Amino acid sequence: MTSRPHTNPFRIHGVVTGEYFTNRAAELSRIRKTLREPGAKLLVYGPRRMGKTSALERAIERHRTGGGVAFLADISTTTALADVANRILEAATAALGRKWKDVVGDLAARIGLSITLKPDPATGLMLPNVDIALRAAPIDAQRATLARTLDALDTLAKDRKTVIGVVLDEFQEIRRFGDDEAEWHLRGVVQHHSHVSYVLAGSQAHVIERMLDKGGAFYKLADQLVFGAIDEAHLAQWIDDRLTASGVKAKGVGACIIAIAGPRTRDVVQVARRCYDNGIAHRHTSDEEVTRALDDVVAEQEPLLESLWSRCSPLQQNVLRAVAANVDGLTTAASTRRFGFTSSGSATNAAVALLDQGHLVRADTRTGYAFENPFVRRWIEVRALPDIGGT
Repeated sequence: MTSRPHTNPFRIHGVVTGEYFTNRAAELSRIRKTLREPGAKLLVYGPRRMGKTSALERAIERHRTGGGVAFLADISTTTALADVANRILEAATAALGRKWKDVVGDLAARIGLSITLKPDPATGLMLPNVDIALRAAPIDAQRATLARTLDALDTLAKDRKTVIGVVLDEFQEIRRFGDDEAEWHLRGVVQHHSHVSYVLAGSQAHVIERMLDKGGAFYKLADQLVFGAIDEAHLAQWIDDRLTASGVKAKGVGACIIAIAGPRTRDVVQVARRCYDNGIAHRHTSDEEVTRALDDVVAEQEPLLESLWSRCSPLQQNVLRAVAANVDGLTTAASTRRFGFTSSGSATNAAVALLDQGHLVRADTRTGYAFENPFVRRWIEVRALPDIGGT
């Protein structure tokens, strides 16, 4: 009799569902409430790798189970405004086509543009696309297409006497198609819709907070939900319970993982996943094994981390070293001497550039900064700090 293969109790790839998803009860309740309410608008934002998209998908799934109508369109990789309209059309058709007949024809007639159809490889549904020539059309024509698409959904909801929940993931990417003008155009469209509910989600907090400031495009337009870290005590216990139930005895390991890899959910779960892989043979893991697991993840990412490092200027590299060392002030005379900064101003400018590139975030540390990614921090601790006598 052959033994069953061990299944890792943690998932990090794609949208996390079922038993691999934990907590977020308050966030799910808030999102579902918005999806049910005609004309409601909710802006959800927080750092990347917090599990925001998984929470959005889970809220939509529960909303549909309760008889509601909603879909998610991810616009993070769009390269033209016409692509945004297409993503919305495709997601709407895939979701609404299960509930209503001839949704494609209905939407096409309401939009009033040439629509082509292509089969969805996953479901076989025929998904609509606006004319590909629109990708090269003037920006005003593309904006008109996006407006017609969203207007069509609002009219469809009105005629069907229901609410359609529209979730736009990474919605701040609309700025790529006209900066402030693109934001104001989107506001101008959605603010008049009373039969569609909108959840606008994004991960560039500094961009979104600017949109919400007085004078910004989304000032007083939407309710706000800051999507932060999962409660540490809950997540730590969940990790310990998942490890133990899967045959790897663990006590206090979850808290250690959060301390070394937190606060972003995916990073924490990635280290927990490695702890399981390393511990299953001995049916045990411990705090000491957490650092080994962290280093194993870093080793897997070595080419990517080396490439990131090489793209930074020498000045930026020294700022990263200083942040990893958590020195007592980035611009002090001691730091300037130790890390070879030509001036305190040059160090500050390099840190700001690293913020803009997404490598650092502002934090309540001795330098005022922290790493966006714990694996980058660990690589620098091991590979780059020894160059200046650090450990």
